[in-house]
Amino acid sequence: MMSAEENETLVRVGPGTAMGELMREYWIPACLSSELAADGAPLRIPLLGEKLIAFRDSEGRVGVMDHRCPHRCASLFFGRNEEGGIRCIYHGWKFDVEGNCLEMPNVPPGRRFEDRVKAKAYPTVERNGVIWTYMGKRQTPPPLPVMEALMVPEGEMYITCALRECNWLQVLEGDIDTSHFGFLHAGHIADEDVDPDDLNALTVLNKHPDYHVELTDWGSMYAAYRPSGDNYYYRVAHFLFPFWTMFPDGKFSRNVVADAYVPLDDTHTMVYNWLWKKREGGLRTLKDGSPIAGLDTFEQSLPPTSDWFGRWRGVAN
Repeated sequence: MMSAEENETLVRVGPGTAMGELMREYWIPACLSSELAADGAPLRIPLLGEKLIAFRDSEGRVGVMDHRCPHRCASLFFGRNEEGGIRCIYHGWKFDVEGNCLEMPNVPPGRRFEDRVKAKAYPTVERNGVIWTYMGKRQTPPPLPVMEALMVPEGEMYITCALRECNWLQVLEGDIDTSHFGFLHAGHIADEDVDPDDLNALTVLNKHPDYHVELTDWGSMYAAYRPSGDNYYYRVAHFLFPFWTMFPDGKFSRNVVADAYVPLDDTHTMVYNWLWKKREGGLRTLKDGSPIAGLDTFEQSLPPTSDWFGRWRGVAN
């Protein structure tokens, strides 16, 4: 059992905190590619306790930077994304995706000093439908993560987002807890209605598995196992630094999945879920072939707003 002090260390993610500094040394999903249009409206992106904006310039490049203009701290969220940069609405100063100052239209010619001004911007990479950013201190960022689900072409993956109003560790704990499935997701299903030939039937029929846990170089892995005739049914899952899980659901050969629990701040988390379109998911129907009610409600989102936490809010809250 963690102490209150240990819990505080793990869930505080702002600049200067132990966990915040650790997470900044990894590439972090910032948003989906589909959320940014060339010369479109900037997007508010809180990440690790910092208020940032993201925008796509005229050439398709993506910038992720502090929302405050370095001139008078007006929010660049209200700026104009035009002709290769974001223009502050207050005095017209313009910045490219790397934070370089391009124009100072309110300063007389001959007195401008664009080369001495830089907005705080973070490196970005776009891959397979996701915008990634690196917020750490290394001059050369580390490699992008190469989990199988992240490498599959965008057209073969379902990538979803969901905002959770809690810290990142609280929501991650739910994903690495395999025994909750039989109670939370399938607790309303009677045993006699379950198809006994379904691979995941035992998660409903036997709600008290045994566990085996192993520490690994990348985090930890565990197996929840239940008797199944003369054999055992194992559900194997992984936790990977700093906030990744690979949950058990179906056969190894087709369960190409990954979840990221990205802290927006100490009390809000964006959950990114990668699901291979060719995978064969877990228990979805009853013995008579009818769908299990309620399993898809978490996938439904409210219309986005321009608030800091206005994206990917669940209909079920």
